[in-house]
Amino acid sequence: MKTNRILSRVLSGLLVALGFTGCDGSDTPEEYGTPSVKFQVKGTVTDEAGNPIENIRVIVRGNYDNEPNPWMDDTIYTDRDGNFASKEMDSFGLGQQRAYFDDVDGEENGGKFRSQSVWLKDMESKQVEKEDGWYDGKYEFTAREALKKETQ
Repeated sequence: MKTNRILSRVLSGLLVALGFTGCDGSDTPEEYGTPSVKFQVKGTVTDEAGNPIENIRVIVRGNYDNEPNPWMDDTIYTDRDGNFASKEMDSFGLGQQRAYFDDVDGEENGGKFRSQSVWLKDMESKQVEKEDGWYDGKYEFTAREALKKETQ
C-alpha cells in the first residue's frame, strides 16, 4: 500500500514536470502537439466599375472549420479607399476560413450592394514567417472583391 502511494506521487511529479517543460515561454503556442498558424487578411472592396466602396463590413472567420466564434472572428470596415486589414489571427490550421463582405449602410456608399463571401484558400496568399516545429508559420491573404449592386 505504501509502495503504491510513493509510486503514485513519483508519477504525478513526473507528469507535472513534463507539462511545465512544454511551456518554454515562447510566443508560439505549442499545446501538446497541436499545430498552430497565424494569418492576416487584407484587401480592397470595389463596385463592379472599380470604384472603392467605404463602410463595407468584413468579417474574417478565424476558426479552421469556419464556425462563427466571437473570440476568434474579426470584424472590420473598409476605409474611404475600400481598403481593410484584419488583425493577426491564430488558428489550429488553415482550412475552411472565409471572409464575408456585407453592405451595412444601405444607399450611403453609392448604392445597396449584395453580400458575398470568399474562401481564404481562393485568395492570393504568401507565407511571411517560416514554419518551426508545431508552428506552421504566418500567412497574409489578399482579397480583391468587386461587389454587385442589388437589383430592386
